[in-house]
Amino acid sequence: MSELKTKQVFDQPLNSEFADEEKRQDTPELNAQTVFEQQEKFIPAAVEQDSEQQGEPEKQLEQVIRPSRGRKWLASGLLAAFAGLVGWQAIDSVITAIQTTDWLSLGWAGFMAAIASLGLGVMGKELWKLRSLRNHFSVQEQSEVLLKSDSVGKGKAFCEDIAKQGGIIAESPAFDKWKNSINPAHSDAEVLDMYDAIVVSQQDKIATNLVTRYSTESAALVAVSPLAAADMLLVAWRNFTMIDKLADVYGIELGYWSRLKLFKLVLVNMAAAGASELAIDASMDLVSMDLAGKVSARAGQGLGVGILTARLGLKAMALLRPMPWHQDRKVKLSHMRKAVVHELKRIAIK
Repeated sequence: MSELKTKQVFDQPLNSEFADEEKRQDTPELNAQTVFEQQEKFIPAAVEQDSEQQGEPEKQLEQVIRPSRGRKWLASGLLAAFAGLVGWQAIDSVITAIQTTDWLSLGWAGFMAAIASLGLGVMGKELWKLRSLRNHFSVQEQSEVLLKSDSVGKGKAFCEDIAKQGGIIAESPAFDKWKNSINPAHSDAEVLDMYDAIVVSQQDKIATNLVTRYSTESAALVAVSPLAAADMLLVAWRNFTMIDKLADVYGIELGYWSRLKLFKLVLVNMAAAGASELAIDASMDLVSMDLAGKVSARAGQGLGVGILTARLGLKAMALLRPMPWHQDRKVKLSHMRKAVVHELKRIAIK
């Protein structure tokens, strides 16, 4: 006889099979077709710049007002037309005088032709110097572009051309030091910055001493001279002389018209100086003039003229440099003002 089995009790509900079936129906099949509804367009989020790039300041270069590029061919064309007419008239007069055996007319024709040739030579030389000044301003613009760019391979040749135009010999210690300091890994901006810091800075030192000397001499001249009209004429003449010498320092040859053009640009840049710069200079000038005015009224006037000459010289340096001032290496007016005040005090004590 077989033994009876004990009962078994199942806790799982009877509808579990149906529940499993519903779960299988809710789970999508892998190969089943899926239809996506139209969604919004993808808008890329703005990529935040690195904190190092955001914190890196841009190179601060002094803004210089340069002449606008007008019709450069007009003056050259007029000079060429005038030269052609003069030559044609001279040849016609000589031929006519020889044919009529009028030797007096032949002599006058030769004399007038010689004078006209001298005049044409002077005019051509002036136009050439004016063109050289315009080329110098274009070199400044090119250097400003290179200083703000990330290009490589143009800086060395550009600086060598600047040195050649500025009369800097290759054997000079500053130029040799700059040439040995650069390597192919440097960008054009770095090459120009090193040229400015090594080579042009030597020219800046000579030009700064020159401006300081002329400003102190102008201040002393006004302080001791009793004639105001003569003072202004002498100061104007000395300012023109100072600009000529500054041009020689930077290797730029000036003519009559180019000198007037440069002087006009210097005045324009002085008038267009920033409000903060004018406010700082004016406040310091008033303090210095008050100190000098306590010594004598003429010393206060001399100080004003000396500071004006110094500011004129600094603006001329900014226009004559082959590249714009970097704010970290810009020559300040403060030490020139101190030199002028010291000179006036020395004169007053005597």
